[in-house]
Formats: sequence, structure tokens, C-alpha cells
Amino acid sequence: MSKKRLFFGLLPNEEEHEQLVELSRSFPIVKGVRPVPNNNLHITLQFLGDLEANERKCLEKKMVQTFVQAFSLRLDLYGYFKLSQTLWLGCSSYPRELTRLVNHLKSIAEHCGVNTNEGIYKPHVTLFKKVPKAEFPDIPFTITWRATEFHLLESVSDENTTRYNKLATYSFLKEE
Repeated sequence: MSKKRLFFGLLPNEEEHEQLVELSRSFPIVKGVRPVPNNNLHITLQFLGDLEANERKCLEKKMVQTFVQAFSLRLDLYGYFKLSQTLWLGCSSYPRELTRLVNHLKSIAEHCGVNTNEGIYKPHVTLFKKVPKAEFPDIPFTITWRATEFHLLESVSDENTTRYNKLATYSFLKEE
């Protein structure tokens, strides 16, 4: 059996997607740096890595027990991960529902024998990779992202590209 590279993530709706694409176009062009492909814009909730079919089945079985309220995120700051040379958009603060969801997904992954990242979770949308230094445009912004569902996604790499395939979709409870 072949392994699949999987993660749980949020995908933007059409309006949010258009705003993200427009904002990424406002960045100064750095030679050799390409934006993340428009179809790959997302927020990772829990990276799972290369999983066997039995690990995936365990995750899917446990996901039936996921009951989290829908929530909204405000993307309102630029950020830069120096080690991975990644320029991103993130949240100055985020709702506790997101923290609950991330903790729940981590717990499910660990229950299914999947090693998880022990780092501090920082929700973000990667805009550019392999950026030698951070240069942010002087453009204030706020993108409101309504999270009503999340997905189990597979990362598939070809010669020059990576694409994300939706394997499963999980809806949140409606906001009160």
C-alpha cells in the first residue's frame, strides 16, 4: 500500500480567495520568488504527514466525533518564517473554537498513532515560499474568513507543482 501525504485544513470561500489573491499581487516582486499557486491557498489545522491506509481509516472513524462551532478568523497581519523563508498572512488573535479544533485534531492524530508537531500553532495562509528576506507592502488589510467546514487534504507533488486534493469534508456546528 502506498502512503499519502495528508493534513487537515481550511479552504477559503470564493470571496476570501479573491481577497487573498488580490493581496498577494500587492507584494513587491522579488526576483526568483513565485507566489503560492492560487488553488493552494489554505490554512493548515494539523499536518499529518505520510500515512498508511489504516492510519487514514482510523482518523476518518474518529472524525465522526468532531463537534466544533463555526467561527470567523480575521487575517490582519503579515508574518515571515525565517527558517523556511515563508511569507504569510495571519491573525493577531483568533477564536477559542479554532484552538479547540486544532487540539481535537492533534488528539485524534495521536490516538491513531500519527506523530504531530509539538510547536506552537500559528494559523496562517502562506503567500510566498523561498523568500530571502521579508518585505511587506505598506497596505493595511483585514480579510474575514468564515470557517464553516474543514477538510482532510492530500498533498500531491508532480515535477514542478503541488496540488491539494480534498479527501473528506467536515462541517462545523452553526454559530450561536
